[in-house]
Amino acid sequence: MTDLRIIIRGLASNTSKRKISRDCGISRTSINIYEQRAEESGYTWEELLAMDDTGLHAVLCRPEGHRKPDAEKRRILEPLIPEYASRLTRRHMTFDVLYDEYASAYSYTYSYTQFKEIIKAYCKAHNYSYHNTYSPGEEMQVDFAGDPLWVHEGRGRIAVKAYVLVCVLPYSQMGFAIAMPSTRTEFFFDGLSKALMYYGGVSQIVKSDNMAQWVKKYDRYEPTLTEAANQWGLYYGAQIENCRAAHPRDKGAVESLVNQVYRYVYARIENGRGDGRREVFGSFDALNSRIFELMDQYNNETMKGRGRSRWEKYIGEEMDEMLPIPAEPFALKHEKPFTVNGTYHVSIGKERHYYSVPYQYVNRKAKAVYDCNTVEIWVDMERVATHERKFCDGYTTVLDHMPERHREYQRRSRQYNAGYFMEKARQIGPSVEDAMQAILDSKPFLQQSYKACQGILSLYRRYGAIRLEKVCSMLEDKRAANYSRIRRMLESNRDLMADEEIPATQGYMPGNDDVRGPEAYQ
Repeated sequence: MTDLRIIIRGLASNTSKRKISRDCGISRTSINIYEQRAEESGYTWEELLAMDDTGLHAVLCRPEGHRKPDAEKRRILEPLIPEYASRLTRRHMTFDVLYDEYASAYSYTYSYTQFKEIIKAYCKAHNYSYHNTYSPGEEMQVDFAGDPLWVHEGRGRIAVKAYVLVCVLPYSQMGFAIAMPSTRTEFFFDGLSKALMYYGGVSQIVKSDNMAQWVKKYDRYEPTLTEAANQWGLYYGAQIENCRAAHPRDKGAVESLVNQVYRYVYARIENGRGDGRREVFGSFDALNSRIFELMDQYNNETMKGRGRSRWEKYIGEEMDEMLPIPAEPFALKHEKPFTVNGTYHVSIGKERHYYSVPYQYVNRKAKAVYDCNTVEIWVDMERVATHERKFCDGYTTVLDHMPERHREYQRRSRQYNAGYFMEKARQIGPSVEDAMQAILDSKPFLQQSYKACQGILSLYRRYGAIRLEKVCSMLEDKRAANYSRIRRMLESNRDLMADEEIPATQGYMPGNDDVRGPEAYQ
């Protein structure tokens, strides 16, 4: 309004419009429009300067700016605006669709750009936000981050998706984040319990959206909570609440923290420790250690304009208002009855990891009791095995759970290498050693020949060292040695027949009445 009064004073004193434009930073076209409106109003320059801001604004300014108002277009569109604004909130709805409908229904319409500006202005003018106020220790809000992180587990460095749970105390803005292999119920409530352990207390209310782990059946006034949510809330003495459907502002504090976690935690993990390369983690414990480190830094940074950190505000004003936390964290356990099969292993969950059971219980009824940390095997009310839970394909096998022959086979398998086979062959004899070396050299990859080497040692156990050494010595070209040839020579007693005096015309083929002679082919 000050600029308008300067323009009026300049026009009243016959100051050039170029100078007025330079002094006010307003184009001469706009000055001409203000001058025209002043003249059309019928007021003198002195009367306009004497008006208050409201009256002056009513005379010189228009809601649609400098565009010439079109009463007929506005009369048509005005009653349609609320409905169009409401429909614009629907999923996949666009201004293009609304404008096509509007333009096809009426012949005298605004252009697309004007239509869009009018609808946007209406939406902004009716976008009301309630300012939530929070009390110390009153509420904790929780939500999952939409984007995952990754863990590379096992020898194959298999990439496993890590879901990040985010929690915040809105009063102090103290944040917590933790990665987990799944959003299933047991992991979700374990993450909430760890958040309370991090804070060292329990808020009076714990609020989330209507996720399946939290709400069984949604109703705005009487929602049905899941059994797990009720158990968790009773255990910690917290009131469980859910947000209204499609109202993310009900938990605006945690929505804001999710964005902060992206900027503070994800950005540092995905860009490395100053070298620009993504950080790689071999386990969820390693990933969470890094997340906790970064969240501690975030909570200890001084807030802009506040003069203190989130941690300092929490310690000073909120911690004493939190409810006491139980000595042991809540553990949501699941049960799986099964019969121990011949492999004496059982799989748990969707990750298809197998856990060993003592072999003595094969074909017995058993029960696996597990949570997100441990797996227990029970038989007849007795716990017979306990394992740390893993979340990748594979086996967890305790050596004592295996039969003796399986343990022996495993020990031998771990010993197998070229040096082991050559040492065994050397103990039998020099010809066997040469044959074993030829077998090891026969494959492009050394490990491919280990089965054949095991076969040679099995022939030693079956036929003895003397016969095996004799057969290997009969091989004129040791490079042609292989397990099948040596086995056939032992089975046909070639080594025993070589010790007898055999006529030069007689071959090594043993007598057989069913074998046809040369006369059968004349």
